[in-house]
Amino acid sequence: MSAEIVSAEIVIVGAGIMGSAIARELARAGHAVRVLEKSIPGAEASSVAAGILAPHVEHAAGPLHALGCASRDAYEPLAEALREETAIDVGFVRSGVLKLGSDTGEVATGARAELLDAKSLRAIEPATITSAVHLPDEAQVDPPRVLRAFVRSAERAGARFTSGAAVRGLARRGDRVIGVETDQGVVHGDHVVLAAGAWTSLVPGLPRALASAVRPVRGQLLRAELRAPITKHIVFGDRVYLVPRADGRVVIGATMEEAGFAKEVTLGAVAALSAHATRIVPDLAAARFVEADVSFRPASIDGLPLIGPSALDGLWLATGHFRNGILLAPATASMIASLIAGTSPALDPRPFDPRRLGGHA
Repeated sequence: MSAEIVSAEIVIVGAGIMGSAIARELARAGHAVRVLEKSIPGAEASSVAAGILAPHVEHAAGPLHALGCASRDAYEPLAEALREETAIDVGFVRSGVLKLGSDTGEVATGARAELLDAKSLRAIEPATITSAVHLPDEAQVDPPRVLRAFVRSAERAGARFTSGAAVRGLARRGDRVIGVETDQGVVHGDHVVLAAGAWTSLVPGLPRALASAVRPVRGQLLRAELRAPITKHIVFGDRVYLVPRADGRVVIGATMEEAGFAKEVTLGAVAALSAHATRIVPDLAAARFVEADVSFRPASIDGLPLIGPSALDGLWLATGHFRNGILLAPATASMIASLIAGTSPALDPRPFDPRRLGGHA
């Protein structure tokens, strides 16, 4: 990257799942896009995520649930489009979810949900589970594949990714953001989209309300594998979830810890997740342990993501998606692209407007 770039129409800060999905959407709409990433695309939370697409489990009825359902349903045609554009299979499967317990009222209104007893479960699931709510519409993807596909598709559409670019602040002219200051120079843009996930608050120069709007929540998970899948469905227990892949891999997650940016895998988390998982599916005790991993979820101050314009003209936010960045990426990308183009998004963007949190100061 040269000392100064003057021609990027839209500058995106962050090349995780959110920034890459937005880059693809905007580049395919004909915009000149440059994505800045301090490391490499997907090096942080996006590649560690489990890839669960389960809005009926994650969210109660409301705007976030509606956004999640729209985004989950967008994945099926998107997966096919990405396969055609990039030859990458993102692993979209409507595997369904089994939520352990006996109360269909625990899932969001409007979900297809059925309480199954042990006999009914044996007909659809090899693992021994005695009682669960079955949600057949929920799905999953493989996050590293999704990330690679978004990046490759965005690049094919003309977006440019710059790795190793550390953001030093926002370039401003009064109350307007005109670009991004990096350790390699200033990158100018008509619009700047901040998609920095848990690192949003570390970007210098944000309005005070935004600088405290997103915090990191540490999540640890485990990966194991067997010769064949041990469950057919994603399984949600009280303290753990299991995400089976078709090749026998299984993701076991995840902790939620207020630990700042301390990026350690802890013995306590490994022990607890293993114990909870094998209690639900005892045969998992024979699985080969592959690795433990850790990432930081971007949790917003009020529980809703920040999607849309900030109080500073030219600055847009796409962050604060907490543990649902993979799920919400397609709908967020579509909403940001519509708002920048001045058209109406498919869903009401007002509940997610960053300006709800405060003004310029």
